[in-house]
Amino acid sequence: MATNAVSVRPRSEAMVSSAACMVEMRGITKAYGPTLANRAIDLLVPRGAVVGLVGGNGAGKSTLMRSLSGVEAPDAGSIAIDGRPVDLRIYDAGEAQRRGIRIVHQELSLCGNLTVAENFFLETPEAARPRPGWRRVYRARARAALDAVFPGNGIDVDRRIDDLPLGQRQMVEIARAAGAPGLMLLVLDEPTSSLDIERSRQLRTFIKERAAAGLAFIFISHKLNEIMDISTGIVVLRNGAVVWSGSTDISAAALVEAMGGPAENVLRSQHARVASRKTMVLRVSGDIVAPLGRNLEFFTGEIVGLAGLEGSGQKAFLHRIFAAARRKDAGVRLIGNASFVSGDRQREGIFAFWSVLANMDIARVAQRFALRPFRDASDEGATRDAAHRLRLDAERLASGILDLSGGNQQKALVGRALITDAATILLDDPTRGVDVGAKADFYTALARSAGVGRLMMWHSTEDAEFLECDRVLVFSRGRIIRELFRADLSEQAIVDASFAEMTTATNGMPSAAATTPTRRRWAETALATAPFISLVVVLAVLSFVNPTAASPFGLDLLLGPAVALVLVALAQMFAVSGSEIDLGIGAFAGFVNVLSATLLVERPLVGLAGIALAFMAYAGLGLLIQWRKIPAIVVTLGASFIWSGVGYTLQPTPGGSSPDWLTALFGWSIPGIPTMAVLILLAGLVAFALDRSPLGVVLRGFGNNAAALNRGGWSPTRYAIVRYLIVALFGTIAGLSLTAINTASDINAGGPFTLLSIASVVMGGCSLIGGRVASGGVVAGALTLSLIGAVLATVGVSTDYNAAVQGLLLLLVLILRSGLSTRTADQ
Repeated sequence: MATNAVSVRPRSEAMVSSAACMVEMRGITKAYGPTLANRAIDLLVPRGAVVGLVGGNGAGKSTLMRSLSGVEAPDAGSIAIDGRPVDLRIYDAGEAQRRGIRIVHQELSLCGNLTVAENFFLETPEAARPRPGWRRVYRARARAALDAVFPGNGIDVDRRIDDLPLGQRQMVEIARAAGAPGLMLLVLDEPTSSLDIERSRQLRTFIKERAAAGLAFIFISHKLNEIMDISTGIVVLRNGAVVWSGSTDISAAALVEAMGGPAENVLRSQHARVASRKTMVLRVSGDIVAPLGRNLEFFTGEIVGLAGLEGSGQKAFLHRIFAAARRKDAGVRLIGNASFVSGDRQREGIFAFWSVLANMDIARVAQRFALRPFRDASDEGATRDAAHRLRLDAERLASGILDLSGGNQQKALVGRALITDAATILLDDPTRGVDVGAKADFYTALARSAGVGRLMMWHSTEDAEFLECDRVLVFSRGRIIRELFRADLSEQAIVDASFAEMTTATNGMPSAAATTPTRRRWAETALATAPFISLVVVLAVLSFVNPTAASPFGLDLLLGPAVALVLVALAQMFAVSGSEIDLGIGAFAGFVNVLSATLLVERPLVGLAGIALAFMAYAGLGLLIQWRKIPAIVVTLGASFIWSGVGYTLQPTPGGSSPDWLTALFGWSIPGIPTMAVLILLAGLVAFALDRSPLGVVLRGFGNNAAALNRGGWSPTRYAIVRYLIVALFGTIAGLSLTAINTASDINAGGPFTLLSIASVVMGGCSLIGGRVASGGVVAGALTLSLIGAVLATVGVSTDYNAAVQGLLLLLVLILRSGLSTRTADQ
């Protein structure tokens, strides 16, 4: 492309290559099918440089950085790091990190089910040791890194990532990469997209200080004022190729023109509204407006901005308005429907496995009769019209939503809101991480929607975007402290109002710990203790009706049949920690039961070999799941038929006996101590230790965000095999316990345990997806379900009702958990 449209002469390659390069990329080419994402790109990054990399959505920036960070191999080209060529055949994310390359991806690579400190461990696991107290190292690292980049951040490093607002999650992502030992080059892909003006300033200050000390940066942003402020050189990509490179003495308008976008903000010219009678559609009262001393009313045709420091209550206010459309709220009165556009598209916006069309049309579908066809002419027509208005290629409507760039995904979410008949549109930072062209399209759509009489409530992390609003509400600590009207609007006025109530306790920044409501913590505690309360109630009933049940002998009789279920449930827990369900673990325990009661007695060496072979075969299920990408539920279900079939062949009818050594292993006793309770306690402690170890953290991380761990250099195949080794270990011990306690075997003995183990996991507080588990709760849930039959027999009710009571108890716990979770989410 000719560069005569750009006002600054491009920097010559000789000027760049004369400096010692930290990274040298030559001729990088990458294609996805017929789409050429990178076309023979050259990129050189000197030591101590901050290279600003800009371009429109889909220009190839992220693809180029994935090649540099080892996430994807380019089809052609070469890479040299610190003067040493890279062998692209073996270059991966782990090798890139060993060479000092770290990247902060635009879509955050954190595991929401893990704490801040645990996420730091995933970035730099070298300091972890499988022993108590290993987390202390990463707590200290996390605090130090966060404080170095974002002073006064107020983030509790022991909080789960999912409990943090988006801005604080982005701060964690940046700090853990910036604090990595041996760092030489840090790639920041849209690092300030969810940061407020103060946090953005802190990050740029950190970058300048570290660059002066020799660290190199690649800074990708659509906020051109930040690019101009931070960069020592700028590279512009368009359609997968470099179209301009040079120094920073270039105007923002020239940069936009080089990117192929509009040269100016188009919102003002589009902001003309048709004259119409203003109708009130929203009234806000109560504590949230107490600092103003009056209620607030909002009308059709208005554009209202929500400003303030990140985490000051703007997002919560939008969610509260949206909820008011469904249920009564004394402080918020909304007339008509509302549509919501989330800036956190990965968690709250897109349906990852759906097409673009289905993602855009879901809001319309939700508003009509449930049995009406999903895709009719009106659906596609309205969707295509919204896509046209937003300049979203209509030919991509049939594509998967994840096939689009981040900016185009955001356009789809905005289009979803526009094609509804909602009178109020709620916008939660809708331009986060999108280019100037996409922003211009959004501004046009915003003005048009206001022009036809809709109320637009708009939260943004870019204060400059508020200058075209009719009025701006400034938030602090969850309340509206200032209302600014168009005549008084300026960036400085918004900043001054945002910092008006700074707290010295956190250097002016909202404290994450301070904003966690007491009710939320109470609800979380209630969720965790529910399975234990259920177990206490069951034991209390048994002890009240039959006091001997509480004696050591009585407990042994009661808990003996529960040992195998507890072990199978713990095995299931480790499968669930990977967001998978194992439908074969009960049959496997029954198969080990048969092996240990037949071959292990008659031919011990053959029996041991058979158990070892079954154990290794179970670990192979993890390899099959990863290798062929078959869902775990399908693989384990198929394996269950194999376990049962081979077991029936070995022993068609119940029988066999327990080896003497196995009986002794499970049959020891200490006077006054129930043996079975000790065995169950030991099993729970082993599971707890494994889950809390560095290995357990990695396994749960894969259950929550496998793509992030893959990008971080962790091997999904290796840890899938390890996961099923652990599952097989607990399943094998469960089968051996059945033999030792029952002194016989039955291939059907383990069959009921599969579904009961899933019920135990759910009752115990685990989530079937998301990698959240609780070993203590699983043990309590399994014991409760196992003891139901004893309770029924004790009170004189037929055990035929055992399954029904177990199901009712499970539903009761789920209802309780659902209610508490809803209350927690509303806080």
